[in-house]
Amino acid sequence: MRLKKVEIIKYRNFENVVIDFENSKFPDVFSIASKNGGGKSTLLQFIFIVLHCIREVKRQYYLKNILKSYFFDFEKVYLGVLKFIIEDNGKEYNLDVNLNHIYEANGIFWETNMENAQVSKLSNSIYLSVPDAQPLHFLSEKDNKEEMKKLLPNFSTYEFPTEKSILNSFEHEKQEDFKEMRVNGKYGSNYIDFTNELKDFIDGKEIGENESGSKIIFKLNGSNKRLLTEDLSHGELRKLGIYIWLKSMVKKDSIVLMDEVDIALHPSWQYELVNDLVKWSKGSQFLLATHSPQILSSTYYKNLIILKDGDVKQLNKPLRDNDINHIVELVMGASPLPMELDKNHKKYRELVENGKENSTEAKEIKSDILEQEGIGSSFFRRIEFYKKMNGK
Repeated sequence: MRLKKVEIIKYRNFENVVIDFENSKFPDVFSIASKNGGGKSTLLQFIFIVLHCIREVKRQYYLKNILKSYFFDFEKVYLGVLKFIIEDNGKEYNLDVNLNHIYEANGIFWETNMENAQVSKLSNSIYLSVPDAQPLHFLSEKDNKEEMKKLLPNFSTYEFPTEKSILNSFEHEKQEDFKEMRVNGKYGSNYIDFTNELKDFIDGKEIGENESGSKIIFKLNGSNKRLLTEDLSHGELRKLGIYIWLKSMVKKDSIVLMDEVDIALHPSWQYELVNDLVKWSKGSQFLLATHSPQILSSTYYKNLIILKDGDVKQLNKPLRDNDINHIVELVMGASPLPMELDKNHKKYRELVENGKENSTEAKEIKSDILEQEGIGSSFFRRIEFYKKMNGK
């Protein structure tokens, strides 16, 4: 199950926007970038709530909340249609969700060429995970978040794994092997693969279960010295929590929406995350809302979704440079340089262009720049190139 296209007629600052998820050649991970307040979290929550709540009347309470949070008198506002193209087992289906009469007791209306069973499968094959402190547009002030999780079983916050959750994951992999035995007459390798992954999952540490399968053992590589869960860092626990969630909670071939997945992860882990998610998930599609240059730079360029002022931009050709600085500047709209250095670059280049390279001001600015970068930096190389091209 995967999204191929989403069209939002009108919601918050999104109006007549189309987002394509057509790529299938590269890892099925799409990264969404914007400035703070640009709509990344809003987009993920909206897609999740509409699709997860479409079949269950009790869940539609949360859809009404997400609309009320924007429209004060939403019963009189024309909301139009949210259009999806869904792929299931290689076939495409249309799903048009009419939110025009959401306030009525009979809930939302939709038109689709999907069978009812497929709509139900879609509803239960979409997941959302967010930081615990993330504002949730689909909750009212009186709602209890823990109670809400029972009604929205595919929603979660990034939580540190407990010994019980890790043990459950081992058990889950054993059961997957038994399933393969029943179907194919041969045990699968899920448990062995899971065990081997955890042995070197965290640099310098091993994770495994004891002989009876009743306890989780953390220890340093090549040592019998035991570690406690609290001996692991915030980032290590965060990475392990994501892994355990995907392995034991998320069904294969699902649509997984993850907000700020990069929090607390080392840059090298952020860079590896796109490939890791594909490896851990067994066929799921991912939509990541992120500020991480490492995640954005490791995302296939056609899978980058850039939000700005309610518009959606997707690239149709590779970036000129796919390094971190270019990602920060072009995709994220921020300077990759320290603020003072950036100002001095601009001042010095302006003076050079105006023939004032040998002025006292230019020499002072150049001296300040050389306090932060060498004479062979890309900036000074570009200055020399400019001078040659213009005979200066």
